[in-house]
Amino acid sequence: MWKNILTMFLVLVMVLSLASCVKEPSAQEIVDGVIYSMDEIRTYQYDMDGTVTMTFESEGETFVNTFAQSYSCTVDVENKQAMIVITMTTVTGQPDITGEVEIYVTDGMAYFKLETPGEEPTWIKEEVPDDWLEEWRQSQQQGMGLVEYQIEHLEAAQVEVIGSEKVGGIDCYVLEVTPDFQQLWQLYNHLVYQEASDVTEEYIQEVIISFSIKHWVAKDTYFLMKAEIDISAELTPETPGPSAVDEAMVLLAYNYNQPVSIVLPPEAEEAIEAPSE
Repeated sequence: MWKNILTMFLVLVMVLSLASCVKEPSAQEIVDGVIYSMDEIRTYQYDMDGTVTMTFESEGETFVNTFAQSYSCTVDVENKQAMIVITMTTVTGQPDITGEVEIYVTDGMAYFKLETPGEEPTWIKEEVPDDWLEEWRQSQQQGMGLVEYQIEHLEAAQVEVIGSEKVGGIDCYVLEVTPDFQQLWQLYNHLVYQEASDVTEEYIQEVIISFSIKHWVAKDTYFLMKAEIDISAELTPETPGPSAVDEAMVLLAYNYNQPVSIVLPPEAEEAIEAPSE
């Protein structure tokens, strides 16, 4: 009996010793894995909710405007198809204004359904270039390439692994991301819509008072599962527009490499050709 107990004890010690030797990847190894994982993505979906709150000061009074956007997106990389629904709401103290846009990309064409309160929906269409997927990845302001945008910007950022959490039941590394100056400029530019020539590094450091950027990366596939961004800026009196801007965004990605169905609505067949620039 004592021999059996001793044997079990030795086996347990060996198992624990081997487990302790399993090395967690470094932050750079995780980032490299995320970048490489992009080549393995055939399909995916994501949802994103974002709000931008702008504070204005005028004649001793304070006004707050809030702009909210929600995205629901399905992308079929293999077949160069995509569908996105964008819902936009503006809260200004008056009755809320809500609009919706549907976008379909299929067979070399992009179809847009525009809805505004009190009007019939309008469909327009335009050709998309052969390399539309690359443009998609660069079109984060339209919400279409948000997952790729987050992934690609990990390369130039300072990244630290701060823990592990589950997202949708999937074990993930939690990364804290500190962007470089160029990325901070893009965040600022997206917030207050300034031209690049108007912004200096000193100004960025002055107006952005806080920011928090985190990513959740699946441990088994290195796919991006979640991203959170919170950023606050207090603008100088010389800057036209709001005195303060706060933005918050939460993105959830899921169903990587799962079958998807993107079907163009019949009414889109009557879409109006968009005028060429």
